[in-house]
Amino acid sequence: MFEEENLNNLNESFNELNKIREESLTISREIVQLSSKCIRSIHRDNFEIALNYIESASEKLIKLKQISKKVSEISYAGYVLDAEREYVEAVLFYKFEKNNILEPYENFDVHPSSYIQGIGDTIGEWRRKALEQLRKLKIKEAENYLEAMEESLEILNQLRLPRCIDWGIKKICRQCQINY
Repeated sequence: MFEEENLNNLNESFNELNKIREESLTISREIVQLSSKCIRSIHRDNFEIALNYIESASEKLIKLKQISKKVSEISYAGYVLDAEREYVEAVLFYKFEKNNILEPYENFDVHPSSYIQGIGDTIGEWRRKALEQLRKLKIKEAENYLEAMEESLEILNQLRLPRCIDWGIKKICRQCQINY
């Protein structure tokens, strides 16, 4: 009797965990999709649409945080961190395009690794914009993106962390330098 009750309790716990995992996975995918649409909108200079995507992704990120608080393992799941990273990239890119600023980490409710990786991804978007401006012979505009890339890469290079928690920063820096 005790064993059966114990087994039933375990099954209920795992069923609840799986339900939370499935819901968090769905929301994470939605955040990634919205962030991707935001970035495409920015490249097309559709800033109002881009802002709508950011706002929707932000609402979903809040919901994802609430869900993942119930199960700490989910908070650190790769798909959650990927959603955060994509969201950071979209916001960094948007804020730079609109206000010419690099949005600080304190303004995000994400894991530090997601912010760092988001910076690395945003450098790729700035590279694309710099090349676009160079094709149009808009040198000053291109230089602005190059400066943002350099500043961001400097942030990444200045972080000194033990290898076990560096979140691949060295690899991100190398990749950015190769693309830069």
